[in-house]
Amino acid sequence: TSLSLRGNDIGAAGAASVISALERNSVLISLDLSHNDIGAAGAASVSSALEHNSVLTSLNLTYNNIGAAGALSVISALERNSVLISLDLSHNDIGDAGAASVSSALEHNSVLTSLNLLGNYIGAAGAASVSSALERNSVLTSLSLRGNDIGAAGAASVSSALEHNSVLTSLDLLGNDIGAAGAASVISALERNSILTYLDLRHNSIGNAGEISINALLKRNITRPVRRLALLSLMDEDYNREEGVLRLTNVLDLVFQSEYIISRMYDYV
Repeated sequence: TSLSLRGNDIGAAGAASVISALERNSVLISLDLSHNDIGAAGAASVSSALEHNSVLTSLNLTYNNIGAAGALSVISALERNSVLISLDLSHNDIGDAGAASVSSALEHNSVLTSLNLLGNYIGAAGAASVSSALERNSVLTSLSLRGNDIGAAGAASVSSALEHNSVLTSLDLLGNDIGAAGAASVISALERNSILTYLDLRHNSIGNAGEISINALLKRNITRPVRRLALLSLMDEDYNREEGVLRLTNVLDLVFQSEYIISRMYDYV
């Protein structure tokens, strides 16, 4: 039921051969085609299979150089596919154009629960597209936008989505240069979002100002209905760890005196 062809340089032709079998296969539920340089042509073959296959639930296309065109092919098939729940498109250079295609699919797809867009250069514009879809999507629970240089503007778009989305529980924003302003946007949205349980803000040049915003939120959260909020953040070179640990200790003192659980908040603790 599971097949991995990771790192075999099968290219577009090899992908076409494998994928053609998927249209007739009724048992395979997980397929890993990562690191195979299938390109946009191979992605087109994948798209055709997704439109006909009714059992595959997990697909990994990491590092395949599919670009925006390939992303459009794969994502368009999702509008007609009713079984795939996990899709990994990381490191495929889909850009903001590819992100726009993803946005369209998220608005129509009703089954995909996990999407990885790590390292795709989608920028602030791409983040805005994906975030817009999140405001209307009611099934996606896990999203990675790690390493996409979305900046503070992209973080503001994400913030708006978090205020309206009621299903996303895991969000990875590591390495996006959102700065203290972007962190403040995201954190402020969490005051109105009671669903998100995992948030990664590491390597975002947040600095002490951003850390103060996070600690302020944590203090307010412990007076709210019980929920598990995991924050991993603040491994920036410009961060004053001694001061941060002291403030974090004060927060933990409050947490331990309450019924609330906040874990894995900072990975240097």
